[in-house]
Amino acid sequence: MIRASIFRSIYIEAMRRITTLVPAALGLLALTLGMTSCKTKQVELEDFQIYDNQITAFALSTDEATLKEAVSAIPFVIRNTATGAIYNTQALPYSSADYNVHLRMAKAASNATVEVILSDGTTVAWKDATQTFKSSDLLKGIQLRITTAGSGTSTNTYTYKVTFKRYQQDPHAFAWSEASVTGLPAFSSTFSQVELSGNSGALYYVKADGTNAVSSFTTPTGAWTTSSLTGLGSGERLSSLLTYGGKLYATTSGSRLYEASALGTAFTAKTFPTTATPQTLLGGLSVDGKPTLALVGKTAAGATTFLGYNISAGTISTIGETPSTSFPTAGSTLSYELTGSSYDGAALYVSGGRTADGKASPNLWATTNGTAWLIVGGKTQAGVSAVSQSQAYVESQKRIYRFVSTASTLELYISDDRGATWQEARTVAFSGLTRTDFAGYPLVAFPSSDGETVYLLRGAKTAGESAKLFVGKFGGLKTVTE
Repeated sequence: MIRASIFRSIYIEAMRRITTLVPAALGLLALTLGMTSCKTKQVELEDFQIYDNQITAFALSTDEATLKEAVSAIPFVIRNTATGAIYNTQALPYSSADYNVHLRMAKAASNATVEVILSDGTTVAWKDATQTFKSSDLLKGIQLRITTAGSGTSTNTYTYKVTFKRYQQDPHAFAWSEASVTGLPAFSSTFSQVELSGNSGALYYVKADGTNAVSSFTTPTGAWTTSSLTGLGSGERLSSLLTYGGKLYATTSGSRLYEASALGTAFTAKTFPTTATPQTLLGGLSVDGKPTLALVGKTAAGATTFLGYNISAGTISTIGETPSTSFPTAGSTLSYELTGSSYDGAALYVSGGRTADGKASPNLWATTNGTAWLIVGGKTQAGVSAVSQSQAYVESQKRIYRFVSTASTLELYISDDRGATWQEARTVAFSGLTRTDFAGYPLVAFPSSDGETVYLLRGAKTAGESAKLFVGKFGGLKTVTE
């Protein structure tokens, strides 16, 4: 699990009652994830300044299947100032082909006339609420000329400059190469997770022979050094890991909870009440001002349930509901805590992981207390049968790259909204890789500290097999505004 340390978290008093989770989660999404009501409404207005406001709404859409959802979700800033301006801060999705763009616009005065001036000087009279243009004509930038009636027979003219931010090249593009590295850990599919601190880091994993280990590096393409872990129970294997509050927490196959220093190797057992046992760490959040671990565990009767563990007191603060079959109860996840201004509290989000039936989860889950969870957007997406899944969050891009190995190939999914929605990566994302070489292998993905690279580790299927490290350079993230 890559954890909350990769996000800047703000902790405030959490909500007291889960009955307010639904509006809280929806309010948080509107504020922090940049989405619109479960992706069913177009974002028309992000910023509004009153100064002879002549344009009150501006939005794009398209019927192209691969672009439809992404285009309609792009918000536009409308600045009704002396020099009107309309622009988007989030880049429009890339397309190598020309396509039809539907421009929807609303004017303040019903009797105003609007002219659309294209970049080549062509003027198009605006007649309807929505008009269609070729992307090659519209997205090079336009001007809007609005004419309204003045006093007597005079008229008033207003001009808006409209610019469009878009990708110059395919933003899915990667250039991959295999690195020659000494000491790479031959981790198995049982468990593997990387923890990072700047350029350095450590991979905690279970070997093919069932023993636990950690391999440290100062730079991923340099030498890796393997060490043993101490303090874990005899025969226990790591099952989940979490860095929270400057400490490293782990659960094991022995249904026990352990603590170590960040990037540490010496673990000590944490007191855990007999009313339940820990299975999988989900994340950390503040509940009623107390640092709390959110877990999946089992009750004394053997029922799977959500648990809230008060770190300071060493007690279970809450035993929650039973996870749904679509909830990721195992595998590598990514979690982060965010706060919103429209409600009193913080929410924990979890992306990735695998469900009980071995499917790679594409859903984003949210909670305000750690023991009752909702799918963001409200709609469950089906996952694929997976051997391994690992996510790399690149902070400079605000993107998550989710790598999945199946029995037959390597798959990659990309999210621009912290895991709420995903795009299946296009072919250009695998340049330099043979996807079938990853079939059935455990994976670990993580970003470089400068956000320029993603590292993809392929582990071992059998004892004695060597691991491999692949270095992916981003190739198409430059944008242009016209």
